[in-house]
Amino acid sequence: MNREWKSEINPFNSMKVLAWQDHIRGILNEDFLPPVVVNWDLVLGCNYKCPHCMWAKRGNIPHTKVPLEFIQRVPEFLHRWGVKGVCIAGELGDPSLHPDLGVALRLLHHWNLEVGYVSNGYELNIEAVAHYCKFAGFSMDAGTPESYAKVKGVGKDNFDRVVHYINVFASYAKSRNLPVAIGYKFLILPNSYLTLYEGAKIAKTIGVRDFQVRPADLPRTEINKIDVGRLEEQLEKVHELETDDFHVYTVRHKFDGLKKKPQKHCWATPLTSTWTATGDVVLCVDLRDAGYNTLGNYLQAGLGTIRERWGTRFHRELINGLNENLGKCRRCTSSGHNSLIEEAFIVDNFDMRMI
Repeated sequence: MNREWKSEINPFNSMKVLAWQDHIRGILNEDFLPPVVVNWDLVLGCNYKCPHCMWAKRGNIPHTKVPLEFIQRVPEFLHRWGVKGVCIAGELGDPSLHPDLGVALRLLHHWNLEVGYVSNGYELNIEAVAHYCKFAGFSMDAGTPESYAKVKGVGKDNFDRVVHYINVFASYAKSRNLPVAIGYKFLILPNSYLTLYEGAKIAKTIGVRDFQVRPADLPRTEINKIDVGRLEEQLEKVHELETDDFHVYTVRHKFDGLKKKPQKHCWATPLTSTWTATGDVVLCVDLRDAGYNTLGNYLQAGLGTIRERWGTRFHRELINGLNENLGKCRRCTSSGHNSLIEEAFIVDNFDMRMI
């Protein structure tokens, strides 16, 4: 079974990038518009110890949080620059650990920026996330307490705690008619993939709207531990749970089976920008720690410096460096976008003008 979803109109379909054709043509003409979305890391340092985490190799690092001064300034800056949305997640960390998370969400909302929120859910500011976010995705990766403990590096009781919080969160949002879309995110991992169906049943019961499954960034030795036949059985059962109120997304188009899909060219990075908790503004969300990827540091050089460097020769040279190092990429979040830019705007396989 290779289906990904029931309806192609959904948040996980890379086709939505086609709505931003002015930005794409700007990329091709080397005349970049502001990023559509900024990924803003508020925290460096995590309360979980997920062994599969792509940042875990960095070992023990000092916990860092974006200063309140910039929590207060960044939202207005992004709005005036022309950014449309902000995803609050984390770099080897969780945004829930920032004491001023509520301030950040409120100000982003105030400045008319759509906000996405991704967290492990162990701590949850229910009111702020429910009122100010378009979606809230919880990184669960398991369907039982036992498998959760294995893939998260924490105690089994954490699973029940997070499930309870999501349930309370969903009830809070529903009772106030708040449109926040709640997601249960599940990476395909050797120690938990056989609990996919159990996880989906729980998600459906506690008020989740979107159950999202995708491969993880794993070494070949770990991928080989996954029985593809049994995985497909799990996915088929998960899809059978789908209703008008409970959506299932088994995202495949960005991957070659369970492996990353090799890229021919990196086109899409100017559509987004990633701002780390240490202040570095990097081009690629998957390469926060790559030394050839940094546009500048907004905490040290100032917010205006980032806007001044955006689209300059220096910026374009950094993108050239990304393309020279495609073999170093762990995965490619923008894989679908790169393919669509190639097919729709360079080759024009859509016959875009013949609607």
